[in-house]
Amino acid sequence: MVRHSLIILLLAVLSCGVSFAQGDIDTEKKILYRNEWSIGAVVKNNGLEFDFRSGKFVSVLKKNLLDFGLGFIKHPQQYRAVNPYYTGYSGYCFGKKNFCFELFYTMGRQRTLFDKADLNSVEIRIFYMGGPALAFLKPIYYECLQNNGNGIVTEKFDPVNHSAAMTLGPSEFTKGFSEIKVVPGVEGKVGLSIEFGKKDTHLVALEAGMKLSVFAKKLEIMEQKRNQQVICNLFLAFRFGRVKHGAHYEYLNEYE
Repeated sequence: MVRHSLIILLLAVLSCGVSFAQGDIDTEKKILYRNEWSIGAVVKNNGLEFDFRSGKFVSVLKKNLLDFGLGFIKHPQQYRAVNPYYTGYSGYCFGKKNFCFELFYTMGRQRTLFDKADLNSVEIRIFYMGGPALAFLKPIYYECLQNNGNGIVTEKFDPVNHSAAMTLGPSEFTKGFSEIKVVPGVEGKVGLSIEFGKKDTHLVALEAGMKLSVFAKKLEIMEQKRNQQVICNLFLAFRFGRVKHGAHYEYLNEYE
């Protein structure tokens, strides 16, 4: 369902690029080359990401990219529920063993395919990036009924001793930080960016593409489900930032 939604959104991004392709001619000064930075919010098949990206001018159509950020990784088979017999507890994913998040640092190249021609047009760019990533697995503690039913204990999930009826909800999120395990990996991504900001000094863009992550071992997110070592995602991102520039040129209106 999530994958189908991302594909629909990708098609919507492309249609936006077509719909804004024509408009009033812009006679303001245009930036000849653009060094830029931006912040992105990303939704993908298995979670969310937030990143900071810088782009350095190589030529009129090319930039070198540096990107680092934080992502959250969900298991494709985890489902959130609440215990119907006890109130006052948050929802949880039965069988979830670890909360997983990642830090990544990638480098790559961006190339402009179609530059802006007028006020209401868009700039279409393609980019590819790759680099190291670190996945962090933090154990999850749960509030559970004791076997004799006479009290509540805080324990990590145990498939032998715990059942859905005995599990009340998650304990404090801070529990388990001293037990975090780190799994190294690498990732790469390729995507299409449609930049539609009205000012050359501001960057506003939608991005869509595919991301592939490979880790040194399987990420043990769920206890009794098949965990993944190689993860492929579709993603959609909203990006905003500023453009740093060093030279301008005048856009010539051919109708003058």
